[in-house]
Amino acid sequence: MGRMLGRRQHTLTYLGSDTEVLGDLKAKGQVRIDGLVRGSVYVEGELEVGRTGRIEGERVEAQAVQIHGEVKADITAAKVALSKTARFTGSVRAQALDVEAGAVFIGQSLAGESRALEAPKEA
Repeated sequence: MGRMLGRRQHTLTYLGSDTEVLGDLKAKGQVRIDGLVRGSVYVEGELEVGRTGRIEGERVEAQAVQIHGEVKADITAAKVALSKTARFTGSVRAQALDVEAGAVFIGQSLAGESRALEAPKEA
């Protein structure tokens, strides 16, 4: 990435409401999804799912995830926030989880400690 006046330029990846991705999505920087992704999403940075955005996949991994739309996947992130318009189905592993009143959360969560981000140990 380039540098301007000592600041890093941030890459923005945007998927518009008329965009449909079939398969896994991998990106760095900031990602906003207003369309549909049928597959896993891996972001080295921040992921925002807009009100018209949908993810239907196995996994979502990012440093931070903000959901205004619909996600059906298992999420691993340092911070996950569900707004009042969010619909989430799956499991969340995060250090911080914020669910706004009105959001739909169907699944389970492990949050609040750094070990929440560790992979589960095989028995």
